[in-house]
Amino acid sequence: MRVQLVDVVTRFKATEALAGVSLTIEEGEFFTLLGPSGCGKTTTLRVIAGFYDPDAGTVRFGDTVVSGVPPAERGIGIVFQNYVLWPHMAVFENVAYGLRIQRRPPDEIRTRVAAAPGFVLIVLCAVTLGIIHRLAGARMGGLFGSGGG
Repeated sequence: MRVQLVDVVTRFKATEALAGVSLTIEEGEFFTLLGPSGCGKTTTLRVIAGFYDPDAGTVRFGDTVVSGVPPAERGIGIVFQNYVLWPHMAVFENVAYGLRIQRRPPDEIRTRVAAAPGFVLIVLCAVTLGIIHRLAGARMGGLFGSGGG
């Protein structure tokens, strides 16, 4: 699905964090936002995810305008660098957390977590940033993957 921002403006009081940002990310495209601290990278991602509503402009997923659509209804997830994992929990428990909050049946939780990439029995003590991002993606898959969410 194509993600498109057209002339997006986002303000925080007197500060204009995004000033007419336009970009298109085509389906399957690998896209990177690079820039110095404070230039609007995180704000752009938060607008796409729906955590911030733009003050002006349009956000589209495919041909659908999603400006104003709550984050939980957008069907996407973003893994930020400081993603929270609970070190006292096994990886299985971290991935299952969102499903438990949704009160999914235990059988469904086991099935969906088992479908996550093979690190279900690892205990979090000394994992790499790459594994943390893969785990975060697996957790989002549990929240937003097939079978509802």
